[in-house]
Amino acid sequence: MIAVTAVSALCILVAAVSFQRMAAVSSAPDELLTEKLVLFKMAPPPEPWSPPENLWMYWGDAPNKRFGHSGDNLRHLVRLGRIGGGEYRDPHFLESFKTATFRDLSEQCCTALLIAPMKHNMPVWNAYSNIAQRLRNYVANGNHIIFTGGSLVSMEFINTYFWYNIEPTSTGSGGHFDGSGYGNWSPGPWRKLVDKNLPWVFKMTPDTLYQDHTSVQTAQLSSLPDGARVIYMSPQSSPVFQIRFCQRLSDKHGEAPIKTLPRDCWRYAAKGYPCSCGTLTYVGYDWHYDQTSEAWDKVMLGAVEFQSDSEVSATNSPNCYQAPKKVYDPTDPLPPPKCST
Repeated sequence: MIAVTAVSALCILVAAVSFQRMAAVSSAPDELLTEKLVLFKMAPPPEPWSPPENLWMYWGDAPNKRFGHSGDNLRHLVRLGRIGGGEYRDPHFLESFKTATFRDLSEQCCTALLIAPMKHNMPVWNAYSNIAQRLRNYVANGNHIIFTGGSLVSMEFINTYFWYNIEPTSTGSGGHFDGSGYGNWSPGPWRKLVDKNLPWVFKMTPDTLYQDHTSVQTAQLSSLPDGARVIYMSPQSSPVFQIRFCQRLSDKHGEAPIKTLPRDCWRYAAKGYPCSCGTLTYVGYDWHYDQTSEAWDKVMLGAVEFQSDSEVSATNSPNCYQAPKKVYDPTDPLPPPKCST
């Protein structure tokens, strides 16, 4: 009897202790309910983008148009072209600078022409020929040409037909960056030059660009002409810059327009010969490796959108605000914009 009573007392004691423990656990705060949860979310989808209606692309013999190569990668980036007849076709492809299409474009404002890396060859004409002058007229009439890099061809094209002397990055007395292994290519990196003159289309692009093997060809800062706007730079070089190209009518009747420095336009405007200006943009990447070109893609899309800015497109001259004019007869020369009195 005494044993039974002892066992009963022991069971009651164990039950009391268990109940106290359960009460203590139930009264403790639940960490999952009191601590702030970390909510994991997927990245938002990319914003839809379509090419501006004023964008054209040179699709002649010079670019490498094979699938997966530089010309095709750049075409895919700006979303031009549809497959047809075993090739890509688009109403805004420019097959040659000698066509009537380019003649019409050169005599009106305000379009943008993208030239893919010229891997196969460079169009060669006499710098004083009609086709070369038409190319200069195209830019000076308030239009925009976007060049790409990766080689010296684009710089040679600009120097030959727009009469500049832009030099590739000089690597010093030894001809190379000591210890870099890049030969005549600048190793970078290049940082964005943020100031009040930075176009708004480049404000959301990456702050720093990097060399990708030897895919980036830069220009020597000291060789850039008057009117150049540096977008990205290192102490020696720039892979992304813009040049303001201006022309004025000659005071001698019948002669070709004369290239004029932007800083001198006001002087000739006072004499009755105002300037008309456009933009040359150089983005020194070659788009051969599209898998690692994300940062450069954003810069290129910014350059493509530059001419879509109404303040840029509607200003044919730095001397006065001039709305775009419709050319009714493409065979007549376009008169220079006149400042209002």
